[in-house]
Amino acid sequence: MTQALLNKALTQYVTDNPTTTEDPFSPQFVSVGKYSVRFLRKEKPQVPTLLLLNGLPQSIRMWESSIEAFSEKFDVLAIDIPGFGLSKAEEGDMAPGNLSEALVQILNYFSIEQAHLVGPDVGVPIALTAVINHPQRFLSLNIFDGPGTYPPKLSPILMTVIKSPFIRWLAKGLNRKPVMKTNFLTAIKDGYHTYKPSKRAIQEYYDICFNSHNHKCAISFFGTYSKELPWIEKRLKDIKVPTLITWGKQDPFVLVDNAKLISKHIPNSKLVIFDNASHFSSEDAGQDYIDLIVNWVESGHLKKKAV
Repeated sequence: MTQALLNKALTQYVTDNPTTTEDPFSPQFVSVGKYSVRFLRKEKPQVPTLLLLNGLPQSIRMWESSIEAFSEKFDVLAIDIPGFGLSKAEEGDMAPGNLSEALVQILNYFSIEQAHLVGPDVGVPIALTAVINHPQRFLSLNIFDGPGTYPPKLSPILMTVIKSPFIRWLAKGLNRKPVMKTNFLTAIKDGYHTYKPSKRAIQEYYDICFNSHNHKCAISFFGTYSKELPWIEKRLKDIKVPTLITWGKQDPFVLVDNAKLISKHIPNSKLVIFDNASHFSSEDAGQDYIDLIVNWVESGHLKKKAV
């Protein structure tokens, strides 16, 4: 069944753009503390550093369409968050607090003193915790399409997963295969409004979604939201790091209302909503998102709040 699903994805949901010979996202790994971290490094001296995280159930291949533009302007480090993508962690590590400390360890490993942090999806609570606890390490923050308050405004299915230990138990066990299939379809089709991923991305997302350990790590991460999101929400008002909140208006999973709520809590944050973007809004918004990030970093972060 799953092989047929992959074959269908590779014929029906793939981009029309030709596959390039060179693949900058070919997996590379480093060991940082207890974690095996998949990364992409595009070094450029004397310019700001972008630290790009990944969303669930994707990997840093979500940056395939923007990495060239970003690496022309900035020093870039893209990582799969431990426990997500192709990076490895244990189930007990899967909480925003733990993984935010992993981000700092990774910056230290690559000798990066400060970075502009970009956290999508599950990276939102991790990135927020990182800038709350280590503001001196981050020059700015861009978050999108993930929760930062509790209870978050999510699709009914996601809310059930977050609130019910029994549903999480089922999702890890008896109901594992259907959930994996749903996650895969989200990664390649249902999370987009117009964008279509590459063949390499589809194959990699398939491998991620149908990996049992990865799947358990993701479900365990959701189980920490009821404890960790209230902690984050209480501290949003104290964030001084310049913050850009972007979102897809068409997001059916993490609703756009989350963006407006987080923006109200973070002083002087800037809010931009992409009307024709869905859950994976950076890819759907395309050049508009790229231009926004380049301007955000190069212009010293406009302080004015806007919608």
